[in-house]
Amino acid sequence: MKLKTAEGFTKDGLLQGLDVLDRLWHRHLVPADLERHYFLYWFAAHQGDLVQTAEALQVHQNTVRFHFRRFGFSEKTESLRDLWQRLNETNKKDVFEFNFYKFYKLTTVKNELSYNENKRLIRMWQMEFSFTAISAYYMLWALRNHKSKKWVHKKLGYSTQHCMRVLVSILDLQTVNGRWLAPLKPAREEIYSRLPKNPSMKNRDSQWLTLIQ
Repeated sequence: MKLKTAEGFTKDGLLQGLDVLDRLWHRHLVPADLERHYFLYWFAAHQGDLVQTAEALQVHQNTVRFHFRRFGFSEKTESLRDLWQRLNETNKKDVFEFNFYKFYKLTTVKNELSYNENKRLIRMWQMEFSFTAISAYYMLWALRNHKSKKWVHKKLGYSTQHCMRVLVSILDLQTVNGRWLAPLKPAREEIYSRLPKNPSMKNRDSQWLTLIQ
């Protein structure tokens, strides 16, 4: 079984991945619902080696352990590694995406991803797509779909100030969020808006990212 590299990925491939995220958001998933898939991918990509997984994610091993505990896994990852290696050994002729999908379903109580969605997400992880950019995209999607700030706060647990900082960062190509989401062509006018003159206006909350210029 050969793990694909990111060398052949293009802007179109990125847009296809973002389109999958768009569909997941419409199905009421949030960025936190993808964390298990993200961390398990890197774990599987490095054959269950916790040290290499942490190095690939540029975090400490304890950070990976912390997330695995959150997902309900044992702090000792040997059994998880053995499960992945057994799947590989049993299905040597199958592609990585197919074996990983089996692995993901076996380690996930409620699987809400189709095989094709799993495949597209894997390609995004292989591109080293930043997980922080996923939350940024969720906020941009919420803004474009006319979600209120209360709705976003409930979904993400972020403050208005944090949402403002993240959304503004999308406009800057020097930031991680700006670089990854550039193909979506975020516009300054959709990020910045003015407070209505009358504070009692009904549409006040719909302009949930409001910066006074």
